[in-house]
Amino acid sequence: MKGKGIIIALLLLVTLPLAGQNSSKQKKQLEKLRGEIAELDRQIKANDSKSADAAARLELTRMKVETGKQLVAQAGKSLDSLEVELERKQREIDLASGQLDTTMQLYGKLVQRAYLSRDTNIWFVYIFSGEGLGQTIRRAAYMKSISHSLKAQAKSIRDKKASLQEQKASLDSLKADYKLILEQRSADLDALKADEKAEKDIVDALKKDKEAYRKKLAKMQKEADALNRKIQEMVAAEAKAKAKSKAKSKEDVKQSSGFAANKGKLPWPVSGTVVGRYGQHYHPVYKNVALPFNNGINIATSAGAEVKAVFNGEVRQVVVMPGYNQCILVQHGEYYTFYCKLKDVTVKAGDKVKTGTVLGHVDTISGETQLHFQVWKGTDSTDPEKWLR
Repeated sequence: MKGKGIIIALLLLVTLPLAGQNSSKQKKQLEKLRGEIAELDRQIKANDSKSADAAARLELTRMKVETGKQLVAQAGKSLDSLEVELERKQREIDLASGQLDTTMQLYGKLVQRAYLSRDTNIWFVYIFSGEGLGQTIRRAAYMKSISHSLKAQAKSIRDKKASLQEQKASLDSLKADYKLILEQRSADLDALKADEKAEKDIVDALKKDKEAYRKKLAKMQKEADALNRKIQEMVAAEAKAKAKSKAKSKEDVKQSSGFAANKGKLPWPVSGTVVGRYGQHYHPVYKNVALPFNNGINIATSAGAEVKAVFNGEVRQVVVMPGYNQCILVQHGEYYTFYCKLKDVTVKAGDKVKTGTVLGHVDTISGETQLHFQVWKGTDSTDPEKWLR
């Protein structure tokens, strides 16, 4: 949020009554300011929600990425297991093929010998050359069993090979499915990683904005501290001077009592709306970031608006402060009023002023047109709103 929006939005909680008379012009100005403030408040709430949501989305996306990594790893392990199983099946198929080849070679040799001899008598000679009928029968059975055994063994091996090939084909199909799953999960993981980067970029940008604002706050704090020290020095110097001269004059006593008697009745120093209250406040988005302690109030107004004395008194000093431009200190006995962020002043130190005397005009600093106003009793700051009507 830019300069004016940030400061107004940071310090605004509710709107306050318009100072001075409730003229039609002032009412319109108030309504306009209230509308602008309401919009800024809405933006703050939206940014607050966005900031919290961004961190939550990043955490959720990171969890999804971790889950995606696990799914990819799981698919990879399953694919590796299939590869091992496929290699084992292939070895079994190769072994069966070798066995089948050996069996078929043996059977082929028998057939080849029978074919080459073209003499079936050789089988009869072998069978019937045995000693006795028993051996002849056994030889006949043996020759028959060899033939049947080779054929049966060949069939068994062929069946086993066919079964192994079917299993391998099934595993190949499963492997193809797992490859598709792995590719899909990898693609999903890549998409999640892209989402994670996008969410991280958003969070990093918010952190960067927060850090930039912290730096701005540090500058604001430095300026506020310098202003407060200056006011305390000026008030202390005035009190010391009074002490050296003599006891309080009748005029000082009169002004002090008159100022005190008008608590809650003093006119506003400028027409406008309070956008920064007295005291300690915190950033509405970065809840743990404390804003500089405000020893006064900030009143948003129009550029060049007249700044008027809130009570009879004497201008004690006119100073220039970083971040606050020209400032005027007016003494009212033991009370002091301080007017800051003026582009020009129409009084000088030593001038007597009355209630309503024009002291100067409001400046626009860093896009903000505001009067910074403080009320002090001795060396202690007080809440200006409690003094104004």
